[in-house]
Amino acid sequence: MKSIQVWTVALLIGAASSWPASAARADTVLYEDPGFIKGKQSLVQALDITAPGTLTVSLENVPWLDTIQGLQFFLSSSTAVMGGPQNAGVDSYKVEPGTLFVHWSGDAEGAYKMGVYKLEVLFKPDALPVPLPPALPLLVSGLGVLWAVGRRRRPLLVGSAS
Repeated sequence: MKSIQVWTVALLIGAASSWPASAARADTVLYEDPGFIKGKQSLVQALDITAPGTLTVSLENVPWLDTIQGLQFFLSSSTAVMGGPQNAGVDSYKVEPGTLFVHWSGDAEGAYKMGVYKLEVLFKPDALPVPLPPALPLLVSGLGVLWAVGRRRRPLLVGSAS
C-alpha cells in the first residue's frame, strides 16, 4: 500500500514539473501626464530604463479649451534620436537599458492660447523565465526525508508489559 502512495506522489511531481509555464509579463506605466500647452511650447521627460523591452508612447489632443496644432513627439537617448517626430498618436520602440528622453511639443492657437494633451509612456520588459526548476529538487528531497522518517518509526505494541 505504501509503495502505491510513493509512486502516486512521484507521478504527480513528474506531471507538475512537465507542466508548461509561461513567464509573467506586465506593462509598467513610466510616465502619465495630462497637461497644458500654453502658446507654443516644447517639453521633455527623462526615463530610466533598467532592462531591455518595448516602450510605447501615446500622445493625444484633449478637446478642451483650444486645440493644439502640430502636437507631436519623439524619443531620444543622450546620443541619438529614435525615429523622427511623430504626430499625436501611439508608437512603440524596442529599447535597451539606459536613460531615454520623450520630447513633445505643440502650438495652442485660439482665444485662450491654452490646450490640453495627455501623454502616457508604458514599458513592457522582455520576458524573463521564472526560475522554478531549483524548487523541484528541494521538494523531492523533502518528501524523501519524510518518507525515510516514516519508515524508521516502529509501531508501539499495545498491551505489552515491561
